[in-house]
Amino acid sequence: MENYKAVNRSKENGSTKSLLNKGMVPGVIYGKNTTPSTIAFEDKILQKLMHSGGFYSKIIDLDIEGTKEKVLPKQLQYHPVTDKLIHFDFLRVQNDTKVTVEVEVIFLNKETCPGLKKGGVLNLVRRLVELNCNANNIPEKLEFDLITSEIGDAVKISNIDLPEGVKPAIIDRDFVIATLAPPTVEAE
Repeated sequence: MENYKAVNRSKENGSTKSLLNKGMVPGVIYGKNTTPSTIAFEDKILQKLMHSGGFYSKIIDLDIEGTKEKVLPKQLQYHPVTDKLIHFDFLRVQNDTKVTVEVEVIFLNKETCPGLKKGGVLNLVRRLVELNCNANNIPEKLEFDLITSEIGDAVKISNIDLPEGVKPAIIDRDFVIATLAPPTVEAE
């Protein structure tokens, strides 16, 4: 895992506006029963991390002027007019920290799925599933194989193999993630 450099924010670094003008984004790290830390992170690196996929479910290793921190992205704030990133919140985590994250669901074998070959439509009810797990055990993605799925089938959370120690945030019911719906338009 790569270490990303960040700097402590102080009066010497300048105001929030001057940090943004220098290509740095101000932010805060909180959690783990410690005092929140104010830091600044390079905008280019943050943008690269954000667009690499699964940003809110990836642990980031930070090097803050020699101090190592493991953080989980929690919130990003944008300027209301320019849509430029102006602030971030990171949660400080350890390996045994319990976290709630949203993880993407990927469907395999769409091209060979019998229900889709017959003209069925994969209707996604949830693209992301909220999971409770330890910070060191966050799955990158959840997968479901459509190889035997027919029209009328429903993919529920119980059909997806979750890693050990990972539980869905919704525990009172077996919720639907996707359905294979019949075609809505008849061929002429």
